[in-house]
Amino acid sequence: MSKLNSIILNALLCSLPFVFSSTLQAQENIGVARFENNELFFPERTDEWIHMGSSLGSEYSDNPFDPGNPGTIGVVHMEPTAYRYFLDNGEYADGTMFLLSFYGAAAESSPQLPGFVQGELQAKEIHIIDSERFAEGRAFFLYSAEDTSANASTKMPDNSECFQCHMAEAQFNGTFTQFYPTIRNLINE
Repeated sequence: MSKLNSIILNALLCSLPFVFSSTLQAQENIGVARFENNELFFPERTDEWIHMGSSLGSEYSDNPFDPGNPGTIGVVHMEPTAYRYFLDNGEYADGTMFLLSFYGAAAESSPQLPGFVQGELQAKEIHIIDSERFAEGRAFFLYSAEDTSANASTKMPDNSECFQCHMAEAQFNGTFTQFYPTIRNLINE
């Protein structure tokens, strides 16, 4: 083996502990949740989160779907570090966060297209999975459309409609992966 190849091999072998150390550290610190006094601050850089799925008119309501007034468009994103952890491990790490954004369904656009497009943002919700922080293993936090990372929210009650529906109807660990094309085929049923 040449001296150059030997130097390169030694450099690679010496760097392995740092690679594995940073990987383990990333897995231990999943998510970007920032809490203060049991309130969750809205995360920064949610524009970089991974799109899971979208729905039209899938709201918490007993009213039948009205095609002329379909309600909101719900868009679900997953925090990127948590997404990578899920891809590698097939499960959610503590600290995994999902963002559900509610947009108005706009029928008028320019250029005018048939159907509906995302209108104005109306509200946001963070679903965080964390069995170490929450006895129930998860929590939900609501935010207004205007809230930023400077705004915090208190946890919704565990008996809320949102919490109960997730636990009763969601396909995988309290999440509606049956509606998330990005990961639904990765779930081991």
